Amino acid sequence: MSSATINSQIPLHMSYREDAVFEDFLPGQNAVAVGLLRQSLANLSEHLIYLWGAQGSGVSHLLQASVNDLQLQGLNVVYLPLSQCHEYGPEALDGLEQLDAVAIDDIELIAEDSAWQEGLFHFYNQMRDSGRLLLVGAQSSPLQANYTLADLKSRLSSGLTLQLLTMSDEERIDWVIWKGRRRGLVIERDVAEFLIVRHNQNMHKMVQTFDHLDQASLAEQRRLTIPFVKQVLGW
Repeated sequence: MSSATINSQIPLHMSYREDAVFEDFLPGQNAVAVGLLRQSLANLSEHLIYLWGAQGSGVSHLLQASVNDLQLQGLNVVYLPLSQCHEYGPEALDGLEQLDAVAIDDIELIAEDSAWQEGLFHFYNQMRDSGRLLLVGAQSSPLQANYTLADLKSRLSSGLTLQLLTMSDEERIDWVIWKGRRRGLVIERDVAEFLIVRHNQNMHKMVQTFDHLDQASLAEQRRLTIPFVKQVLGW
């Protein structure tokens, strides 16, 4: 994308992870939703894809994976996390309608913001009318969201809506073991259980901790045992 397209005041790159890909997501009970998402991206058959689920269900990961997927198709795409850009107001959307697709995350943050809702409503219309794709990530369905602008709620209900289910504790443990295997690490079940309990279902924090442990294990050439984990993390 050209630098002239995006307002240079908006830090669009800050939360974007190029390593967030579909292959690094354990679908589990969300296999059908992930399959429908990937099929829609491959066919470009929707004008709106609305992903929602509780924190830790993988909404942000899959939005960024979608951005990576679309970029591999040669499309100009941007990931816009409102957790970082909400303060800039709806002007953060200026110029983005020129892109092939836009992924807006953390949309629940505008539930009490009439200016943002109005701006997103018009942005949606621009994207739809020009045949471009809008992806949205949220913690609740469009019909359950507390938007004060009824027309926005209607627009956000008009596309493909996919719910992501939160992993159970057993699925989280399996995820930690699976994640380690993908990186060539052997993580015993007791270590996985220890990490899951300490993170209290915060999977975003779990990913950050896992990256830290991975680096420490490689640097010191040590297995991830509970004593080593406590040493590295200062627990």
